Amino acid sequence: MADLLLCFPKPFPDESLYSLAVRYHKLAANPGYRVTSQELFGSYSRTCGSILPCCLGALSERLGGAISVRQLIERFTLLPLYLPFLNDEKGRDAAILMGGNRGTGLKMALGITASRFLQHASFRYCESCVREDILECGLAYWHRIHQASGVCVCPRHSDVLQAMTFPGGSDWRCMLLPGESAGTPVMDCGDHTGAVAIARMQLWGLDHPDEMKTIQAGNLLRKRLDEMGFIRSGRIREQMLRDFLTRRLRCSPSAAEFEEIVRSADWVFQMLRRHGRIVQPLKFYFLCWLLDLGLEHLKPYRLDADICAGVGVRRDKSQHLMQDDDLHARRIAFAKSANLKCHDKPGYQWLYRNDREWLARYVAANPYHRDQRILVDWQSRDSALALQLAKAKTIILSVDGKPQQVTRAALCRGVINGSALLKMPQNFPMSIGLMADLLESTHDHQLRKIRWAIREYSLTENCAMSVLYRYAGIRISRVSDHEVLRQIRDDRD
Repeated sequence: MADLLLCFPKPFPDESLYSLAVRYHKLAANPGYRVTSQELFGSYSRTCGSILPCCLGALSERLGGAISVRQLIERFTLLPLYLPFLNDEKGRDAAILMGGNRGTGLKMALGITASRFLQHASFRYCESCVREDILECGLAYWHRIHQASGVCVCPRHSDVLQAMTFPGGSDWRCMLLPGESAGTPVMDCGDHTGAVAIARMQLWGLDHPDEMKTIQAGNLLRKRLDEMGFIRSGRIREQMLRDFLTRRLRCSPSAAEFEEIVRSADWVFQMLRRHGRIVQPLKFYFLCWLLDLGLEHLKPYRLDADICAGVGVRRDKSQHLMQDDDLHARRIAFAKSANLKCHDKPGYQWLYRNDREWLARYVAANPYHRDQRILVDWQSRDSALALQLAKAKTIILSVDGKPQQVTRAALCRGVINGSALLKMPQNFPMSIGLMADLLESTHDHQLRKIRWAIREYSLTENCAMSVLYRYAGIRISRVSDHEVLRQIRDDRD
């Protein structure tokens, strides 16, 4: 049985576990962090200053069960910010590691290490929050949301956060509270509108993980892309979306974390095509901002997401009317669209998921007839190809060295779109007929090789036939001896 703590500070709103440990350290007047860690966790914890601390089971036991491990995780760590983007198994595994004495591999398992956001992490505080906390609570403390990746401004005051510089080049084991050492701004001065919007979305996501889980099930980002016209026939129009994001990324907040993700838009497509990948909260909320989604879109979206996830939601009469009006508006916009294909009409994906019966009736009543017009002038292509084939034969016959046989493959290699001729012969009747006349038989090819060998090696009638065939490269003769002798006489004349 672990020794119970004789005292423990009362938690403040949005306080981090490290802040509680610092306040306990000062309350107990301990000489150093090692003593404080031993009293709180029963061992030397190296993760007390982390956003995902471990040894929480030992701390709960020393608190006599007054605060359970689950409550410690939900109220004093940033795991709730990550839970909506994890499956149930990974979420349980993370909670187990945080409750145990060793959290080896936790950040790697959650993709935090690979994201490279940790190299820009610091202990951050808001100067306005410090003043308010001193007035309301008697002292300043570390806020959880200020330590999240990508939170560079206070979501409550819109002030740029300060990164604490610990004295003497030390680290968080100095056990200091905000304002007890100098700090430097984590962002340059300028327009912080984007940073404020992202920070407020992260704060709401931290406080409402269940709602965010439901929004994830509702596929918010894909619906937004559909509304903006970046989805066609159920597929993402990648180049169009990439061009839009490239322009939008130039307006990103000028903070170190964002520099990791503004260099390219590839991470957006990796996130949209997750295939089991873990999405970092910062990337999700940053993409929401890039697509002009804010906190005002997340809150009302919850009801629609509940429907998509199969969760029953009780609505009052006014909500029913709003839902009917919205449904009618979507139907009208879909029906009045000038696009012929249903997949190209606005709101197709939404109607397919939520109003499939009406959509099926509309498609049956308005079938799409494909245009049967021939868009390619095959006759002109056939004429041009016939001329190229004739030139190709002339080139083959004029090549220096041992003669090459005029075959179908040799002719196709010498023309443009030769593969189309072989794959679609019905579209090239003139070229196909001409090719039959241009092809060279084995007999004629051997005669040309014999004529070449006679001239190349100055052969006479006294030369043995086997020697002549060897020079000409003929293994099985298709010509008669009389034809060979006539070739020798003609060359001599």
